[in-house]
Amino acid sequence: MSVMRFDETTSDWVVFAPSRRLRPHADASLQTQPSEPASAAGCPFCPGNEAFTPPEIYAVRDSGAWRVRVVPNRFPALTIEDNPQRRHDDQAFQFMGGCGAHEVIIESPDHSLFLGQQPTEQVVLLLRTLQLRYRNLMRDGRFQTVVIFKNHGAEAGTSLAHPHWQLLAPPVVPRLLRMKHFEASEYYDRTGQCLYCDMLHRELDANVRILTQNEHYVAFLPFASHTPFETWIVPRQHQASFQLVAMEHFTCLAAILKSVLLKLHTALGNPAFNLTIDDVPRGDEGKEYFLWHMRILPRLTTPAGFELGSGMSINTVLPEDAARFLSEASSVEEVG
Repeated sequence: MSVMRFDETTSDWVVFAPSRRLRPHADASLQTQPSEPASAAGCPFCPGNEAFTPPEIYAVRDSGAWRVRVVPNRFPALTIEDNPQRRHDDQAFQFMGGCGAHEVIIESPDHSLFLGQQPTEQVVLLLRTLQLRYRNLMRDGRFQTVVIFKNHGAEAGTSLAHPHWQLLAPPVVPRLLRMKHFEASEYYDRTGQCLYCDMLHRELDANVRILTQNEHYVAFLPFASHTPFETWIVPRQHQASFQLVAMEHFTCLAAILKSVLLKLHTALGNPAFNLTIDDVPRGDEGKEYFLWHMRILPRLTTPAGFELGSGMSINTVLPEDAARFLSEASSVEEVG
């Protein structure tokens, strides 16, 4: 069983999940060549192999065939059955049961089609499913937030090649998110404005790090990017939570997500990346201080001693140079 222990030096919780050591890893091609999909033979996420996953939680079907499928993670970091009651051991160290939800969202029946190459309609179905599961999990009062993420490529932590996302709903708000919420809240208290909305307006005015935009969303490389080619997708209008995205806006969101991923894919040669959706904690969905957003973090460098020792980032590429490179590379590909 999982357990969560409190680290007094960081004021954050650490999840210990021994069963995660047992999770499957695809063949060697996934470990050495992330651009080459591992074989679909025996893949538990492929159609026809549904018996190899835990019982289905939810699915989108068309004429009986599933198009998006949600299952519990077979090797969960957190489990719904556990108890979030906080306790202390004999030495006054604080811990609790590994309570939470851990779900896998299989984004398509296709084993090898990259998300950026999927039809817009398929990406819309995926995004709606993510939102539906988010809303459903937040009905459980034990969960304080939902962390939505996608790992692409072995360097990003992928263990199975079939494209998928994950949701983790913990009984606490992780420190990194708490820090982001705190800074945004402090900014709002000082200025009466949303920090992220102000950042977006400054980026649009500067117009040197904008990658692409449409009616409802903007993609840009932030001024203080932590990693090379880090890219954000943000709503044009203030919206604190991904839970609040209107159904009619998902087509625009799917289109800009596809565009960004294809630009990264083309310019950087299908890099490994992590994608996260940053959101507010329970109870803050209607507040003005935060703007939900997607962050896409290509894994082009490895954090070393300084980063791990200080918590600071070293980025080797200025974001305006990265934005220009991505735009030029994708333009050449489109012309070709």
